[in-house]
Amino acid sequence: MPINSVFLSEGIICGEHMNKRLLLAISFIFISISSFAVVDTTVGLTAPGNVCGHFQDLSHYLCDGLDGDEAKANAVYNWITHNIKYDIQGMQNIDRDPDKIVEKALKERKAICEGYAMLFTEMCREAGLKAVTLDGYSKDWTSDNGDKLYIPRHAWCAVLINGKWQLADPTWGAGGLVQSPTMIRRIVNKIMRRNAQHSKKLAFRYRYNPGYFMQDPMAFRLKHLPADPMWQLTDTLMPREVFEAGDSAIRKFNGISKLQQNSPELMRVAELEEKQKIFELADRAYKYNSRYPMVLAMKHTFRAMSEIEKAFTDSTVEEGRLLLIDAQSALKRSQEYLAEQKKEFPAHYSELKKKNKAKNQDAKQTQRSLKTGDKRTIAQYDKYSKSAAAKYGKLKAKNAEAKKLRTGIGPTRIAGIETSEREKKTGSRELQIILDSVTARNGRIAAVQSDLDKQHEIISGYEAANKTRMDTLVHKLALADSFLVQEAISRLSMHDNYDDDVIRYNKEYSTVKHHEVDTLQKYYAAYYDSIVARFDARHKLRKQQFGIYTKNIKALEQYRKWNSSDESIEGRYAGVVNEYLGKVGEYEADLKAHAAYLKGNQKIFTALAKQNQKEIKLAAYMDKAEEMRKFLEEKAIEERKRLDTRENEKQKVAIEKARVKLKKISDELN
Repeated sequence: MPINSVFLSEGIICGEHMNKRLLLAISFIFISISSFAVVDTTVGLTAPGNVCGHFQDLSHYLCDGLDGDEAKANAVYNWITHNIKYDIQGMQNIDRDPDKIVEKALKERKAICEGYAMLFTEMCREAGLKAVTLDGYSKDWTSDNGDKLYIPRHAWCAVLINGKWQLADPTWGAGGLVQSPTMIRRIVNKIMRRNAQHSKKLAFRYRYNPGYFMQDPMAFRLKHLPADPMWQLTDTLMPREVFEAGDSAIRKFNGISKLQQNSPELMRVAELEEKQKIFELADRAYKYNSRYPMVLAMKHTFRAMSEIEKAFTDSTVEEGRLLLIDAQSALKRSQEYLAEQKKEFPAHYSELKKKNKAKNQDAKQTQRSLKTGDKRTIAQYDKYSKSAAAKYGKLKAKNAEAKKLRTGIGPTRIAGIETSEREKKTGSRELQIILDSVTARNGRIAAVQSDLDKQHEIISGYEAANKTRMDTLVHKLALADSFLVQEAISRLSMHDNYDDDVIRYNKEYSTVKHHEVDTLQKYYAAYYDSIVARFDARHKLRKQQFGIYTKNIKALEQYRKWNSSDESIEGRYAGVVNEYLGKVGEYEADLKAHAAYLKGNQKIFTALAKQNQKEIKLAAYMDKAEEMRKFLEEKAIEERKRLDTRENEKQKVAIEKARVKLKKISDELN
């Protein structure tokens, strides 16, 4: 069965029909695959030209002298993946002669997936290994969880190694397509801070991946599903619906499956001739996927051709006529199955187009919500930043006022105060009132100081809490940023809201950003407001304290005027003034700390705003990527529809050719 599809699945090419214009917007992104077998990646990379013209000679050159099935199959895999290019032009052509595919692949050193697979199969067989080419379904960049399977468009291989059937996909193991740095690629490079250079024309690039040789069948079927379910190589056949549901469903099903890499039935099927395989495959493939009636059409066409050939060589006229009647019936059924397949095309491709539009709307809403939230956050941070700058500016005036508080005040100033002409006697009521008022005000100074100490303790606690909160916030922002960058890169790789990786990264980003980060930011801002308010409250308490000190200083000066004989007053005065000047120094330190806090947070709020601006830029990149993805998927849908229609028409042509031959033989018999 001809396979002609070009597909880029997570940066790996296989073959699902898509024109150059589509592919030019997508560059190769290579991924690692888990559950790889340990293979020798150095055996069989090269061979002299004189043995490369025929697969038999090449196979013997590579494999003769090697010990063991694995070494031989590995050598074949290595040579093909290092020497056969993907045929970019060939993927446009479905009218190929199956008998010449292997010959052409060796002669031109290029092929599409069926050429890779058939060459691998024939070379392994020549080396004495049992091998088969498998047709099946594979998931590409347009695949979404829940997509229905119709016509298989990929080919890979199974080879018997040490009594176990192993899977190999030399197409995906060989490399991928690259092209000039398009708008999307330039964005990816910018995000990743790299200056990658690419060819100006679409071209195949070798990028050897040993992981597609002897990969664990459980991992292999995350992206590959054989049309003939018996080649899943597990004891429990995975339903088609599980494969369609996506990776999570497949991994869950893998938990109840066990490998079964050999059986008498597999061995029997592997020994069948190609036409016999078609007959057997058709019924199993259709039973497994009733959306694939074309396979039954192919079966009945082969059957008709076989009956026609028998009629042509049969010696009795009557027997020949019976064979022709049977052939005519088979061709009729074949045509009916083709009509059934074609009838599904309009609804199928209409559904794909609607889904593509829905994905685009979902993505737009996702990006719109992200940008709206970030813009709101930026506005809040800008407000905080401007407020911090304004408060910082006002502190300059307070600093100037603080310096004036020292003017005209000193501990020895009392010595220069002239006494009154009418001094009061020591112990007089007026002097006692002054001393009592100083004592009372000292109590108020102590009470204010207690409030100041409490405010300082609260501010210190809040600052420590906010420092811890900011450390956590920085970590969480970096984490959220990494998830958003991964989502952006995934979208730039043409993934969408329906794909597992985008869903995962978006969920992880939302969890961190909208729960952890937003909560941290909310509390940080609330504590910031409280700290600033308490700084302001401390400044007011300081001024209140300074007013009390000033009154005490003036009271003691008045005492000095009324009683110059009390020598203790000078020491008491010096103590009060020194306390006052010390508090002025503390006030200046408070102002400095307040200014530093405002300045530091102004920078923090600016940085946080820039972080959100970066997210808006990433969202803009994702918007562009989504528009490109929508455009590409629209084109891919049209191309696949055209290809399926052409394949259907090709089968009709085969039926008509058979009918012409049938009529000719029928006329001869009559």
